[in-house]
Amino acid sequence: MVFPLRGPWPLNAAESIYRRSPDWMQTVLLNAHAWRIERHRYGASYRRAVQRLQESERWPADRIRTFQDERIRHVVSWAYARSPFYRRVWDEAGVDPALVRGVADLGRLPLIDKATIRKHETEMLTSAPRRGWLNGHTSGTTGSPLSVWYDRETCIMTNAVDRRQKVWAGMREGDWIGLFLGRVVVPLDQVSSPFWRANWIQRQVWFSSFHMSDEHLPHYVREIRGRGLQFLEGYPSTLYILAQYLARQGETLPMRGVFTSSETLLPIQRERIESVFACPVFDFFGHAERVAFATECEQHSGKHLAEEFGFVEVTDTDGAPVRDGDTGFLVGTSLHNTAMPLVRYRTADMTSILPEPCVCGRTLRRIRDVTTKAEDIVVTPDGRMISPSILTHPFKPLTQVLKSQIVQDRIDRIRVKIVPASEFGEKDRDHLIHELRLRLGPTVSIEVDVVPDIPAERSGKYRWVISHVSHDGKLSWS
Repeated sequence: MVFPLRGPWPLNAAESIYRRSPDWMQTVLLNAHAWRIERHRYGASYRRAVQRLQESERWPADRIRTFQDERIRHVVSWAYARSPFYRRVWDEAGVDPALVRGVADLGRLPLIDKATIRKHETEMLTSAPRRGWLNGHTSGTTGSPLSVWYDRETCIMTNAVDRRQKVWAGMREGDWIGLFLGRVVVPLDQVSSPFWRANWIQRQVWFSSFHMSDEHLPHYVREIRGRGLQFLEGYPSTLYILAQYLARQGETLPMRGVFTSSETLLPIQRERIESVFACPVFDFFGHAERVAFATECEQHSGKHLAEEFGFVEVTDTDGAPVRDGDTGFLVGTSLHNTAMPLVRYRTADMTSILPEPCVCGRTLRRIRDVTTKAEDIVVTPDGRMISPSILTHPFKPLTQVLKSQIVQDRIDRIRVKIVPASEFGEKDRDHLIHELRLRLGPTVSIEVDVVPDIPAERSGKYRWVISHVSHDGKLSWS
């Protein structure tokens, strides 16, 4: 049978009430929501999970593999027994799930992708949604948002692995953190401070990512200083806007740690953020599908996989494993989600497994920074694929640029959008075109347009490179 979806009170109704409420009531509503999250995802089970993760990060590799094998057997057998989708697809593929005894056997199973989830969402569920399940959504930065269901254990483990990376950065229980993410915590038409709301339950200050103009940013800085915040977390592009503002003022804002995620952290962004906030950046990787989580340790050399959270393969387009050190598509399998198991879920993220152990002594495998999504690669007419990180260098001397974005609309043309803080003249334009042409070659036309603003995605995320050109490194979700 296919299970009908029954959701809670519509989110848009709750958001409508929140938007119409005065500041003090918004704080009350935010904390009431935080209290519900606290009951659902924290408590004794969460504390036990955090303690186990502090131990397992240094387990011998064979012990980690034994744990993963046990979880794979459970998730695969559960999916086959309870999910109409997996039973049908694996039967059609002639796969006997009983032969999947661990991670070494995952290659027997077919890949799934975004299109699979979108088409078969209800059929993939293992029962009708139950109490304690959570329905989450991807942001859809590639234009293809998804609806995914998690059980309570998955929610707890997500918070536990997130807590572990905070511990690696020196953050203690009780420390406050400022968040610059995609939630609309302040009405978009608000024109006066405060542009933030405080979550006292989880000790978070949610700053609006949608009011960050030079007019309003002094209020942000005063609030951060006044509260004595020592940790910040946000999208790289959002924190970069704050860092650039401080740099223009000749100011620093020392922190103990800054966490970035959800977008590619470009070298130019890391350099500026670490300089202005006088602390290391801990970039981490995760996504709404909850099949993989990876975090930087204090060595900042690749990202340690949360091996207890999901099992990660790196494969070619057909699902065959590539050698450690070679680049491929990240394929993840959740080790906990029995609500909507995702088994061999192929993402659009490209990375490689680092073959050597980390000098920090943790035994968790590492992946190279997920520096490219397939949709964010510029491809040239002669077939070269150019990482966004390479394209940051021409922008470094252009200190008067507030925002920029590269859009490839044809294989032989890119358009560069520039939002300047001060005059952007012909000399600057010529510099940009010259330096980009050195990297892209003479067959790519480069157009530079000065625009009043470059809006973020609806999620609050910001894509610096957008490619509309199909190529071998890009997956189609149509």
